[in-house]
Amino acid sequence: CIRARAACVAAAGAAALAAAAGRLAFVAPLVRHTPWAEPLARGRVARAAILSPAEEVRRQLLEGGICGSVKDLKSSSSTFVLDTDRGRCFVKCGTGGQGASEAILKYEAEALRRLGQAAEGALKVPEPWLVGELGPGRAFIAQEYLDLGGGTSQDRLGEGLAALHAAPPPTDWQMFGFPIEGCCGACPQKNNAAGREMNWVDFWKEFRLGDQLRMLRSQSSGDTEIQDLGAQLLEKVPELFEPLGPPDSIKPSLLHGDLWSGNIAALRDGTPVIIDPAAYYGHYEADHGINIMFGGGGAFHNHGYESRFPRAPGYAERSALYELHHHMNHYNIFGSGYRGGCIRLMR
Repeated sequence: CIRARAACVAAAGAAALAAAAGRLAFVAPLVRHTPWAEPLARGRVARAAILSPAEEVRRQLLEGGICGSVKDLKSSSSTFVLDTDRGRCFVKCGTGGQGASEAILKYEAEALRRLGQAAEGALKVPEPWLVGELGPGRAFIAQEYLDLGGGTSQDRLGEGLAALHAAPPPTDWQMFGFPIEGCCGACPQKNNAAGREMNWVDFWKEFRLGDQLRMLRSQSSGDTEIQDLGAQLLEKVPELFEPLGPPDSIKPSLLHGDLWSGNIAALRDGTPVIIDPAAYYGHYEADHGINIMFGGGGAFHNHGYESRFPRAPGYAERSALYELHHHMNHYNIFGSGYRGGCIRLMR
């Protein structure tokens, strides 16, 4: 989630950078735990102010015990590919805004790790290798390089997403939300990281619809219409879930959180790939919202997905609510060009 929508740098573009990549050789065994979650040596920020991004990543790969030597490193300003004896490594550097901090990229790394475990091979998710700082407010994430460029059917993609949504939550997190506060695109997104026990309706009212309204109130204080409509919708939200039964009957699934077409790809053998998550645990239908906004919902409106998750009563109204969240998020990021979609869906 390190990119704004209009200028994201996704792993899907990594193949074009491979020709400019240097070579990285491991001479020590790979550390098998999660090194991206551990602090590196003191003084890294001061050194990062002097070193180039590529040189700083090289230093942290060495000092963090990820490899024993690094050589012939070349890069662009914000992404690069390293060739290692474990395979290629794709590195994204935060370039400003919410997605540039080390904390947010640690959230992305944990989201990738959990998505990969939950998908169990039905979807390919790049494995995170390392997260580190490049300087004050700027960081990088190094992850498994994927050789993209293949095609996949909507049914196969749908089957993979159904497998993801059907996976039970892990024992260390049974609540709605996520153990780390995150972002969606360039917008901060609260995730109930404190782990409060709450049902899905209350979570959505507070941490999604309510929080988007609060951010809009802060930066678009003169837009009283959207606040009035939003207040009315907050009161109506419980009615939208009544067809599903009691609120406690909705159980958490791991969601990608930002599944527009730019975050979906395929390996050359046709295996579906998902990248750049804004993950959290929630009602599985919530993942449909941005896919409907950008693409008509084809990732979910297919036999592969609906054979496992058929559309439940009241789906049309709830999918509009979930799409609204992303219109509001885009309004908060990009401005009033997305206001019309918010008003239309609220009404």
